[in-house]
Amino acid sequence: MLKPEIVFSSETGNAGNYRIPSIVVTKDNTLVAAADERFFTGADNPNRIDKVVRVSRDAGATWSKQVTAVEMAGRDKRHSSAAIDPAMLYDEKQDTVFMLYSMTPAGIGILNCKRGTGYSDGGIIVKEGLKTYIWKEGELYAGGKATGIKVARDGSWEGGNLLTGEGGKKIYETSYLMLTKSSDAGETWSEPVPLNPSVKKESWHFIGSGPANGIALKYGKYAGRLVFPIYYGLGKLPMKLTAAAIYSDDGGLTWTAGETPPIEGRYLGRENPVIFPMRTYLTESQIVEMSDGELVVFLRNHHPKRRIMVARSADGGATWSKPEFVEDLPQCVCQITALKVDYFGREAILTVNAADTKARKKGVARLSFDGGRTFPKSLVITEGEFVYSSAAQLADGSIALLYEDNTMHENIKFTRFGLDELTDSE
Repeated sequence: MLKPEIVFSSETGNAGNYRIPSIVVTKDNTLVAAADERFFTGADNPNRIDKVVRVSRDAGATWSKQVTAVEMAGRDKRHSSAAIDPAMLYDEKQDTVFMLYSMTPAGIGILNCKRGTGYSDGGIIVKEGLKTYIWKEGELYAGGKATGIKVARDGSWEGGNLLTGEGGKKIYETSYLMLTKSSDAGETWSEPVPLNPSVKKESWHFIGSGPANGIALKYGKYAGRLVFPIYYGLGKLPMKLTAAAIYSDDGGLTWTAGETPPIEGRYLGRENPVIFPMRTYLTESQIVEMSDGELVVFLRNHHPKRRIMVARSADGGATWSKPEFVEDLPQCVCQITALKVDYFGREAILTVNAADTKARKKGVARLSFDGGRTFPKSLVITEGEFVYSSAAQLADGSIALLYEDNTMHENIKFTRFGLDELTDSE
């Protein structure tokens, strides 16, 4: 294993805190790494959170200057908009990197997102007291008529900003699933596109990515489909969190939301379920594709058993089997990385997560040769603190790992290791 090197920190960027790593490798073996750049605190939103990227063309030996893929605005924690939790996927067919994330206006986080998509009449709902506007085509509309109030792409207008609420006008206070892409291996990024109108239901409050990675399917009936894991909330307190996938069959132009796994102990027969105990929550997840076309999703959950759950899909992520616990994957209610890898010609699944059942520590990589049912090989990345991670397999078969190893969230590190370093688990 290579000595860990810092990729994101105050020395590389513009803030003091960095979280939520995401890394992909392109067909020419270029590594694209992304993260949250958090300005006023290391905590989640409300906060100013930008999306930042660095690129390596030599397997992580050196990295490019940090660029900002998505820039938000605000003057302090409570008065800033956020772009939180990146998940990237690389589509080799288009030679394009896609990045999914959740955007929230000032003062809004997972605990207080309002119910709804935030969209009406072809645009984003904007509130000013009892007045309602629609932001579309670079202008505010009221009662179906243009007001003459011009709004820039970043939400700014002559009297303030719609994302921060400065000037009295503010977009609807919920979360917005956003997608941006890069056709030059992470050097430049497109204007983000909102996905709420197509994938978020009016009954949902929060919506966010399953941070780290999505995948482009390669096998069977759904080859070519782009798939991202997401999770969403059907309430505030309790949040009623559950997971699903969104997918695109036209190269990322349009997206559809699939169904959530049918977990035991939860009644989903209503728009707003009454029976939804916290032990049934499914949140951040990661998806891998097996060579027979089956998708396997690894699910962070809140069950007291403290084991990662796994569910399976035979229809490209549209529906899932009942989740089952994986005894070999202990967790402390934290994100898990999952990646299909080539183990010297043999199909395998690699996972990386905080393997302690009580605290975010002991980062462990594990290998499965039976579709994620058992994990006979493992490698300890660190015995110390370990939080979120993301991984990619390089052309030489080694694993590029981007990860957080401190709960102060001051930096994000990179290391590389060979699959032959994983040994039989005790």
